[in-house]
Amino acid sequence: MKTYLYLEVADQLQGDIDAGVYGVHQKLPSENDLAARYQTSRLTIRKAVDVLEKRQVVVKDRNRGTYALATTAKISSGATGLAGFTEVAKSLHLEPTTQVLKLHVLTTYPKAIKAGLRLETAEPVWQIERLRLVDREPMTHEQIYIPRKLLPELTATKAQGSLYDLIETHLAIAYASQELEAIQLDEPTAKLLTVAPGSAAFLAHTIAFSVDGFPILYDDSNYRSDKYTFHNILYRHH
Repeated sequence: MKTYLYLEVADQLQGDIDAGVYGVHQKLPSENDLAARYQTSRLTIRKAVDVLEKRQVVVKDRNRGTYALATTAKISSGATGLAGFTEVAKSLHLEPTTQVLKLHVLTTYPKAIKAGLRLETAEPVWQIERLRLVDREPMTHEQIYIPRKLLPELTATKAQGSLYDLIETHLAIAYASQELEAIQLDEPTAKLLTVAPGSAAFLAHTIAFSVDGFPILYDDSNYRSDKYTFHNILYRHH
C-alpha cells in the first residue's frame, strides 16, 4: 500500500507531541519552521496538520496559529461522522480486534427490535453479540440485530470484521439515529469489559438507515465510560 509523505510527517509530528516536544496547548512552530524540521515542503506540513486536526491532536485558530491538544486515552465516537468501530480505531492508528460471542438467527425478538427494524412477523434476523477491543483491551460490548436477507451468507469469521463494510457491498448506509443512556454495568458485562461490576458506562441504542430511510441495523452497545466520549453536532431550529 502506498504511504503518502504528508501522512508520514503527520505521524512524526504526532509522535513529537505525544513525547512532549510540544507541550499541551503550546503553539506549534510556523509552517516554515516545521518544514525545515521535518525536511519537507510547507504544503506537506499544511496537509499533515490537517490530518492531525481530524485526529484531534491539534486545533487550528485562523488568527493565532495551531496548538497542541491534551492527549487522551478516550475515543470520541461520532467525531468523524457515522463510522464503524474498525474505521474509527484505524483512523487513530489503533489496532482493533473483535471476538464474536454469539451468532444465530432469531424469528422472535423484543418489541423494540421489531419496531426499530420494521420487521414482519417471524422474519429471520441475525443476532450478533461481539466484544470489541483496541490494542487488546476490551472497549465495547455489542448486541446487533440485522435482517438475515441483508447478509444471508454471514459467518462468525465474517462477523469479526466490519459489518458496515459487509452491508455496503450492496446497500449504502446513509445515517443513524442514536440514543444514549448512562448506566452501571451488570456483573457479566463488566467481566467481559474487564472492569468492576457497577462501573459507569454508556448504553447506546443505534439504528442505521439506508439512503431511502430503510432501517438495516439495530445495535445495543455498552461503551466503557473511561474510554469513550460521544461527539454530536446539534443544530438549532429557527
